[in-house]
Amino acid sequence: MMIGSVGDVHGRKFLEILKEQRKMEQLELLLLAGDMTDSNDLDQFDLAIDELRRLGGAPMIGVFGNEEYDESHQEYRKRKEITFLDDEVMTFEKEGMKVKIVGTTGSLDRPTWWQRTNLPDIWRRYQLRIEKVSQLLTRDDADLLILLAHYALTYKTLVGEKEDRYSEMGSRRFESIILETGPDIVLHAHAHGGTRTATILKEQKSLEDFGKGTRKITIYNVSLPLTRSITCFDARKEDGNLHIMKRECG
Repeated sequence: MMIGSVGDVHGRKFLEILKEQRKMEQLELLLLAGDMTDSNDLDQFDLAIDELRRLGGAPMIGVFGNEEYDESHQEYRKRKEITFLDDEVMTFEKEGMKVKIVGTTGSLDRPTWWQRTNLPDIWRRYQLRIEKVSQLLTRDDADLLILLAHYALTYKTLVGEKEDRYSEMGSRRFESIILETGPDIVLHAHAHGGTRTATILKEQKSLEDFGKGTRKITIYNVSLPLTRSITCFDARKEDGNLHIMKRECG
C-alpha cells in the first residue's frame, strides 16, 4: 500500500511546490497534517485540495492545523472528499491490509501568547488531548498503526527552529506515549525550518523491561516548505510481517 503525507501548504503560499510534483496514481491513501490553508481562508484551502486531487485520486484523511480555526471546523468537514480526525480514530482497508489512523491537532507544552490570552482553558485542553490520544493509540487487529498530528510530537524534529520556541511548536510529552504504543508511522507538520526525521528510543532500564529490548521509532516531519515534496511510504505484508519503506511518490 502506497501512503503519502503532507502538511503546511498554507494555501497559495506554497502552492507552487505542489504544482511541481509528479502525478501519483499509485498512491492509495493521502494523509493531510494540517495548515492546508492560511488564516482560515476556505477558498485557499480548496485551491490546495484541488491541486492535490490533480496529482492523484487517493482518499484523503486529515487533521486540523492552527490555520484551520476551531469555529470553522464544520465548514472544512463539508468537503466530502476529506475525512477529518479531531482526536479521533478511523480504519481503512485495502487489499487485505487494515490500517488504523489516529488523528489529532496535537498539543503544545506551552500555549502561544494568543492562546494563553484568549483561551483560558487551553492548558487543560492540551492535557486532555494527550490523554485521549494515548487511549486511542491501540493496535487492536490493525496491520498498520499510524499517528497523524499537526504540532510536533517531539522536540527532535524541531532542530533548525529557534530553540526558545520549541515548547510553543509541539509537545515532547508524546514521546513516551509513542514509545509505549509503538505506532508504525508517526507524522506531523508545523515546523517549516525543522528536521525531516528524528528517532526516539526506549532502552531497557529496569528488571520490568528485561527481554523487551530497545524500541526505536522514527518521527517524520512532513511540512511541505521543509520537504519540498509529498512524503511517501510503501507498506506491505509479506509472510505475516509488516515492511515499511520510505520512497519517492511519483
